[in-house]
Amino acid sequence: MQLSELSERSGVSVASVKYYLREGLLPAGTPVSARKADYTEEHLRRLRLVRAMLTVGGMSVAQARDVLAVAEDPAFGRHTRLGVAQYMLPPHVTPPAEDAPERDAWTALRTEVLTLLQQELGWRIHDAAPALDTLTQAVGTLRALGYRAGADLIRRYAEALHPIADAEYQVIEEFPVLEAAIEATIAYTMLYEPVLLSLRRLAHEDVSARLHAEP
Repeated sequence: MQLSELSERSGVSVASVKYYLREGLLPAGTPVSARKADYTEEHLRRLRLVRAMLTVGGMSVAQARDVLAVAEDPAFGRHTRLGVAQYMLPPHVTPPAEDAPERDAWTALRTEVLTLLQQELGWRIHDAAPALDTLTQAVGTLRALGYRAGADLIRRYAEALHPIADAEYQVIEEFPVLEAAIEATIAYTMLYEPVLLSLRRLAHEDVSARLHAEP
């Protein structure tokens, strides 16, 4: 297909396609003349992934390029390739600096959370997972403000969410082509998180209505 058809089928403007080509996010097509090239279904699939990373995932061009580099490297397995894409997704929390007064407390809390997930629940997660920093910050803030955020509460949330994650990844596993699986991982992570949060708030409303029934 020509560039115009690639643009039409993908929903990405010609200018954006050319930009992705210049930035190395999209491989060059097969030249058919001095000014024209032929593109394939693989280009269409890659274009969908690039769009998902930049728009849905909120990645920078450099981050998207890093994800693609890992995706194309046969030295990495499917788990690592999907994981790198997820690790690039926001939000990203910056831990306190090594010499900051709160660094020791942060490290202790992060270790507590990691130990709970890895050793008590048996989760196979990497020590460098960005979500661990986000979770550490949230739990630390709750505790600092005097709210309950102990191990029992974290465990309850973890046990409730794990079956949901399992069901989502069963769907992702239905995509044998790696690029489509990475795109699905981004979509399920970024687009379904608002679904989870919204349902939680609606559940709060329902519980409150049942506890405080009004005539």
